[in-house]
Amino acid sequence: MDFSPISLERQAVLDAALAAQTLETADATFVNLWLWRFERKIELAIEDDFIFIKQTCHTCEGKEQTPYFLFPIGRGDLKKAIDALKRHCDKEAIALKFRSVTKAQKTELESACPNAFAFAYDRDRSDYLYDCAALIGLNGRDYHSKKNFINRFATFYGIRYERLNDDNHQETIAFINAWFERAAYSAEFERQGIVSLLEEYRRFPCAYGVLRAEGQIAAFTIGQSLNETTAVIHVEKADGANFPGSYQTINRTHLEKEFADKRFVNREEDLGLEGLRKAKLSYRPIALVDKFDAEIK
Repeated sequence: MDFSPISLERQAVLDAALAAQTLETADATFVNLWLWRFERKIELAIEDDFIFIKQTCHTCEGKEQTPYFLFPIGRGDLKKAIDALKRHCDKEAIALKFRSVTKAQKTELESACPNAFAFAYDRDRSDYLYDCAALIGLNGRDYHSKKNFINRFATFYGIRYERLNDDNHQETIAFINAWFERAAYSAEFERQGIVSLLEEYRRFPCAYGVLRAEGQIAAFTIGQSLNETTAVIHVEKADGANFPGSYQTINRTHLEKEFADKRFVNREEDLGLEGLRKAKLSYRPIALVDKFDAEIK
């Protein structure tokens, strides 16, 4: 099995393969892989009508950790695909591990390879799923504080939403760079991923939203259609310190302008970060898209 680094040349092949499936999560989408390729060594291989994705995370010291795989993408013989991965892992002297396996994929894996894998639920990587209309309407007591933030933002600054274009492109990149300079945590790989995607923004099937306040960019977000009923939000950054309510406003306005036809919105995982978990729960998810790790016994 011949793995090679993810590249723009592979985008069409992966997008076509994913289009034939009903995606529940964004883990295997080209946009998500492209965003996180600096933090993880991401490689693809194609064999027997399947696309295989291998990822290798880095430690803080820059050392590579043990590689893992995403669930194989394709409609062929899954048992044959797993056997091919086993041979690759044996050759590389590594254990066969999958991450971000959904419940449906877990069932497929158990059916194709009975009793071959040990599964572990990974709450930190479970995606948050919301009712899209609820996040646009923000009706009821649960959303009272969100609506107040938006109303105050609108009163002070107005709601000036723009789509990303050649006129605001460089300004948006500058906003992202400045956001990470102020960030309370170190996330250089994430910054690189977002900027690299913006540099080629027309290549990707995304809806990019820009929110202005006092003539400046106050917030920016990236979303895309995940399936016929669901949108996914990959990136959301706002200058909440200088423009209170900017997070709440870009969240609602982006959905209203770009994804009002969707029933659901997936806002991805919280990675076990306490503040992020609290924020995602505050929007009242209707479900978690559970994910599992799977390791061959």
